[in-house]
Amino acid sequence: MKLNLFVILFTIVLIGCGVAAGTLGGFDRITFPTSKRALVVAIDSLYAQHPEYKIPDKWKREDDWKSRGYDFLDSRIFYFMKQPEEMYYVSFYGDANDSVQVDSTATAIAIRAVYNGSTYNWTKEGDLNSSEEKRMQKRFKEEIISKLEKYTNTKSTHE
Repeated sequence: MKLNLFVILFTIVLIGCGVAAGTLGGFDRITFPTSKRALVVAIDSLYAQHPEYKIPDKWKREDDWKSRGYDFLDSRIFYFMKQPEEMYYVSFYGDANDSVQVDSTATAIAIRAVYNGSTYNWTKEGDLNSSEEKRMQKRFKEEIISKLEKYTNTKSTHE
């Protein structure tokens, strides 16, 4: 009886902390005042005009999000060759029930995890110090978001 109660309480605590659920969290939410379709076209244009942002062959095995159970997220990965070499796993914010995704006049994305090759796993926001998080947000804004704003002819907002 005591063991069952302990197991139940332990499970509740894990779920409450997001450990058992495997939640990703996310960095700042970046919202574009445009449809998701327009933003997807902009991302495809970015990859076409800047193929250096595509995952290199040496790190393709790290794109294992489907096997991790995150195939429900509509996501993209952006690779940065210049030091520090890293990749950002970015997903569209929300799902079909989220007003941001249902609203065809606004679409949001967020970095969900970072991979730098020196660890054997993706790093989530909560595992980074604030200076690293700020550096990554700045890099993402300067290298990716600025281009997406040009392709969509919009100005994004950050939350």
